[in-house]
Amino acid sequence: MSKRILVTGASRGIGLSIAQTLAGKGYALDLLTSSEASAEALRSETFVRTAQARVHAVDLADASAVTQFAAGWQDELWGIVNNAGICKTFGLLDHGDDPLNEVLGTNLIGPYLLTKGLLPRLTRPGRIVNIASQLGQEGRAGYSAYCASKFGLIGMTKCWAKELGAEGVTVNAVCPGWVGTEMSFKDVERMASEQGVSAKQFYEDTCAPLELKRFNTPVEVANLVAFLVSDEASGVTGRDWLMHTVWNQS
Repeated sequence: MSKRILVTGASRGIGLSIAQTLAGKGYALDLLTSSEASAEALRSETFVRTAQARVHAVDLADASAVTQFAAGWQDELWGIVNNAGICKTFGLLDHGDDPLNEVLGTNLIGPYLLTKGLLPRLTRPGRIVNIASQLGQEGRAGYSAYCASKFGLIGMTKCWAKELGAEGVTVNAVCPGWVGTEMSFKDVERMASEQGVSAKQFYEDTCAPLELKRFNTPVEVANLVAFLVSDEASGVTGRDWLMHTVWNQS
């Protein structure tokens, strides 16, 4: 029987690439999305049908829904990939609707409740991978809620690794910087507009100090995740894996 892995935020971007990559490696998959509409769209993907992956609609910001979903889980799990996340800019000096609760709910509290609830079904050994961010290692003006959530996710990673290591469960965080997703390129356009430059110029300036001179791709993130959930990664735990990209904006 194939090892089963649950991936959250699997309908687009990094999460979709993780799901596709793990399906290609023969894992049995359960894929979580935030809404029934996105779940239906994901079910139509060829790789989902081919892999006979199961798709669930669960809003991670809804604590009661997450708790109920985990309580109803019956299958043995090899791994959990906490990928789902939202990023909304809002600084200490900003006014209006503060997204703090929504961001923390989706990015931090939801993964905590989901992982805690599913832990009895996780095999020993087993794997947990949390998708954090470079902004979980350093702050950025205007990103208070997002940075708080990702710093917290890295902190939980290190705690869980100590709590579960003796049972053979490894826990790691992946910390991408800029990744070439639709969401990232929308951010590029927004930031370029704020600085009064073209999106092309902003992208080139951002990539200039990077070792690879470009954004990472979602597949590159997925490949690191695939290693961390594999048998070969049995001796790696409690790490926050920073990918090559760095912010060069204040």
